[in-house]
Amino acid sequence: MRILRALSVLVVIVSAVALSATVPILSSYQGRAEMIQRMRVDASADALFGDPSGTPLGSPQKMIIGDPKAFLPGTGDGGVKLVSENYLTQHKIYPLQLRTVEFIIGNVWLGAGIGLVIGLLALWFTGRKQKR
Repeated sequence: MRILRALSVLVVIVSAVALSATVPILSSYQGRAEMIQRMRVDASADALFGDPSGTPLGSPQKMIIGDPKAFLPGTGDGGVKLVSENYLTQHKIYPLQLRTVEFIIGNVWLGAGIGLVIGLLALWFTGRKQKR
């Protein structure tokens, strides 16, 4: 029973740390995320028509891109920042979608919550058995 009790304490501690540590991580990513529209820039169209924006790829998403050189001048509809897909591809930069971060942290919260409940139940069960 001592081993089960020690493992239960370990599970409770790890679960509590996981639950509390992910809150500032999520907050940090949410603070850095911007509404971004990826654009495929065609150099010949830019030279002929003077339109550096290019063709939009997909719909605007909340993303995190750390390289300021990837951003195009100006903004899109509703203040959406424009990003050069060509630059991202050339420099092997993969933007991180905020939805991905929220999904992973949500799963961590679910797993840590389940672990916390199981750990507390095991502590209660082992403590009850020792009193007898």
